[in-house]
Amino acid sequence: IYAAYALLLGFVAYGLSIFLYVRAQKELGAAKTSAYYAIAPFIGALLSFVLLKESINQYYLIALFIMLSGSALAVFDTMITSRSH
Repeated sequence: IYAAYALLLGFVAYGLSIFLYVRAQKELGAAKTSAYYAIAPFIGALLSFVLLKESINQYYLIALFIMLSGSALAVFDTMITSRSH
């Protein structure tokens, strides 16, 4: 039964992730996809704060602000570009 769980975890964590990444690159382009995927580690850390009761420090908040600002710029660039076409 553990092998089935391992296969399911591998499918979700690796297979589905690669599939969605390639699809996003096709739709958005490499630069914007990378900007969006750069937020993923912060979501994982946020889950550790919530689920594992880890403490949030100022470095996490500073880094999160910088990454969210960059991703927001990518979103606004996409919105501006789509309106101009």
